[in-house]
Amino acid sequence: MISVYLNFSELSSWLMLAPLQKLCEKVPVDLMWKPMLSSLGNIAGSNLKTGQADPLVSYKSRRADARQRAAKREDERMCERLGINPEQGKRKIAPVYLSLGMVWMTDQSAGQQECFSFAKTAFLKTFRDGADVESLSGLQVVMEESGFRTEGLAHFLESQAPDLDAIRQDAVDNGVFNSPAFVIEGEVFHGREHLPLIQWMLQGRQGVPPV
Repeated sequence: MISVYLNFSELSSWLMLAPLQKLCEKVPVDLMWKPMLSSLGNIAGSNLKTGQADPLVSYKSRRADARQRAAKREDERMCERLGINPEQGKRKIAPVYLSLGMVWMTDQSAGQQECFSFAKTAFLKTFRDGADVESLSGLQVVMEESGFRTEGLAHFLESQAPDLDAIRQDAVDNGVFNSPAFVIEGEVFHGREHLPLIQWMLQGRQGVPPV
């Protein structure tokens, strides 16, 4: 079993789908889809007292600029691989409804391929088409275009009201702060680059692990 954490508002989660699907084709494994409502990232505070001058302010400014440039280059590379232009990749959405759609699919015991289809359609509608994905009607369109039923979806969201705080807390409790992330055998792996290692683990840890 692999717990797969993804964020429908981030290109990195979209880029993860293809290699994850290839892994599943090579190694039979169950996936537990865990949609994230936000990514916490690396959070750093300051222990300086209010009003105290920071001797590293210039260094921190240069580091922030360097991180921003690196992030921009990475976004451009991801857009190129996904076949969209950088402007499309800059779209910002609140992924609540798409996340609840994945919760609904889990509740309905959707198959693995159905979940992949939903996730791919959700990302395409978000970043390529610029469609409405932040409402119930927008979610229903994503469901229909991915080939999954929508009967009962509205009632599920209105009457059962999935606990958004529980969705957020699940990631924190499992030590997941960025997407995509994978939890297998109690270990947390952040980033799609760990999928070869996860495949090696699933295949019995034979030979030298990939790096």
